[in-house]
Amino acid sequence: MDRAKVIIHMYTSIDGKIDGDWMDLPGCKVSGDYYDNILFQMGNANANGSNTVVMYAAKGHPDLSKYKTDGIEYEDWVPNIKSETWYVSFDRKGRAGWEKNYFEYGGKKSRAIEVITKLASKEYMAFLRSMEIPYIVCGDDEINFEESLIKIKKYFGIDTMVLGGGALINGAFLKAGLVDEISIVIGPYVSGDTGIKDTFDTNHAFVNQLFKVKQVKQLDDGGIHLIYEKS
Repeated sequence: MDRAKVIIHMYTSIDGKIDGDWMDLPGCKVSGDYYDNILFQMGNANANGSNTVVMYAAKGHPDLSKYKTDGIEYEDWVPNIKSETWYVSFDRKGRAGWEKNYFEYGGKKSRAIEVITKLASKEYMAFLRSMEIPYIVCGDDEINFEESLIKIKKYFGIDTMVLGGGALINGAFLKAGLVDEISIVIGPYVSGDTGIKDTFDTNHAFVNQLFKVKQVKQLDDGGIHLIYEKS
């Protein structure tokens, strides 16, 4: 395969909610830790959509007006950087306010990679260069996800990308037909909050793809790990 394999990897309540107060309860510690610990056993890259990135990994607000754009075009910028693990940010408009060029998660310091479109400003691209954060340009207004997967494998040696949401980016990859496996760790609580998103948000569209069970594993706190693979 000339692109990176994609595994959706999510931690949910019994009723499928991807966030909520239940996550912080002591009864979720075993399954929550398990979810974090197995991420980099599945692949060498962790990935999120821009909403999740700005919430957890890149909370800053850089002053882009101070960055010069001389010589910057809408082309990939891939400096010679090596890393054991990577953090891929799908950031269409260039929203992530990086304060360091890595994201520390799951016991790893994963170097950041930005996937942007031509909606991101050249000033933002200059900011990324100043932070030594590689970026790849994949589309004009919307991200070409297949192109991004080809590029991250080619440039960074990413064979498997583990995508942990949010729901919109998961849904976008599903609609693009690019989800190879779905890994769901279910914590031992019911959320009950209908205002919290489920694993996939496809904007109400049914995506006709068949997945079959590959693994069922019971965890010590009553949680379960399910893995589905695309048929």
